[in-house]
Amino acid sequence: MYKKSNEGGSDIPIYGIVDERTKTVVYQGDAYTGRFMLFAVLLDVFIRGLNPNNPFITSNWDLILIVIIGGLISTAYQIKNKVIFNRPISRSVIFIALVLGFSAIIAFTVTCFFLK
Repeated sequence: MYKKSNEGGSDIPIYGIVDERTKTVVYQGDAYTGRFMLFAVLLDVFIRGLNPNNPFITSNWDLILIVIIGGLISTAYQIKNKVIFNRPISRSVIFIALVLGFSAIIAFTVTCFFLK
């Protein structure tokens, strides 16, 4: 009924060897994030409907905060279930540092050269 492949799993820098357990934990963490963001945006729309004069809400920082907290929920769930740092920590930390470094360079370039 199910087609099984002979490969044991692929090697991804942040997760290590990806197997069924890793996929299940990642999907569950993303499900928790999705549920949180769904109800947080619902509550945010309700609060915006009341038309408050709060500068935090009118400047959309509340939406950015919802996305950041959602990402932290998924990351914390994956760390708790030992999916992200399941391998030697140096390789995962180097990968995350490279991604953050490239993101910072792109953000700096955009702000300096394109938003004048």
